[in-house]
Amino acid sequence: MKSLKKCVFALLFASLSLSCVVAVPGMVQYLPDSSGEYVYYKDNSFTRTSYVGFLYYDDSTYALRYYAPAVASEKLVEKDIILYFSVNPESSVLELTGEKIVGATEQSDTDIVNYMHDLFYEFTSRGQAAFFTDNSRIESRQDFAQFGGPVVIVFNPQVPLFNIEAIKSASGTNILQLMTAGALAASDDGSFTAYKGIEGLPRDKARDFKKKRASKSSASFDTQTLSLDSQWTQMMDNLWWLGDYAMAMMNVIPLPDAYKGNETLFEDFLVRKLTQSTTGSYSLWPQQKIERKDGRISLMTVFYQPDSGDVTRDFKILVKRSDGSYAFLQLTVFDSVYQKNKSYFDGIMKSYSVK
Repeated sequence: MKSLKKCVFALLFASLSLSCVVAVPGMVQYLPDSSGEYVYYKDNSFTRTSYVGFLYYDDSTYALRYYAPAVASEKLVEKDIILYFSVNPESSVLELTGEKIVGATEQSDTDIVNYMHDLFYEFTSRGQAAFFTDNSRIESRQDFAQFGGPVVIVFNPQVPLFNIEAIKSASGTNILQLMTAGALAASDDGSFTAYKGIEGLPRDKARDFKKKRASKSSASFDTQTLSLDSQWTQMMDNLWWLGDYAMAMMNVIPLPDAYKGNETLFEDFLVRKLTQSTTGSYSLWPQQKIERKDGRISLMTVFYQPDSGDVTRDFKILVKRSDGSYAFLQLTVFDSVYQKNKSYFDGIMKSYSVK
């Protein structure tokens, strides 16, 4: 049970923490960034598999990272270059005040460093020009010399730092594609520097769960109910475990005073936080699903833990209540178990009700 507990409580702790909010210099953001947030993109402008990441330490400190795995067949060694920048937070444009480069050891790395400089400036200026009044995506046709000319930039307020979700060529091909967005939990959290790219949907470990015939039971907490069965064990008033295979939790999230009168902004903030990568566990942005329907916000996020090889599928539902608070359900299940028992777990989610 330890491995699933580690996944679940790391997600919950990071998701519901309200950090100090700041912003990229000169940007007016619908959802201001929080200290420690980061993004990673797959960068298809390179001839080899490459990823670029941006980390927001605070309003004056950033990190940029280029990572490319080794390719033995082409005799290409692993590349891992990190740039640490300090900037003037009072400037309306990006003004660098200091820089440290780690990992650039060859003359050819100079081109990569210069490219990262260019991206930082370009993303900042283009993010400044994108103005959001709500959570809607915007597709903007622009000219981007670094990517060969005419492109379509997909802006999304849910994406930290520059609000850039993707950059597509004129033909619609992804040049830059968001792979994960996350937040560091502490100063010693190495999740940003440990990221090495995750393609598609990783295969979860084989697990020995077998669904048995079991008597139906009702789980309840506060004004919330959920249909489970006798295979589940209640661990706390609001927490149930299905062995070491799945976890269900119900809770109530109060509306902070700062968001009263602007509940939609709080909901959008929760969506960002509840779907982010956490310590050693990366959310797979291309797998993510978000649905808003009939007063409910339903989230499905897949998380991958490279160190253990665990893949978890995380379902969350938020329902606004008459007192302004939000009923909250989280169901987390290992993906190999979910794939073989989809109707069982989907049925549990469908049974959730709030009075």
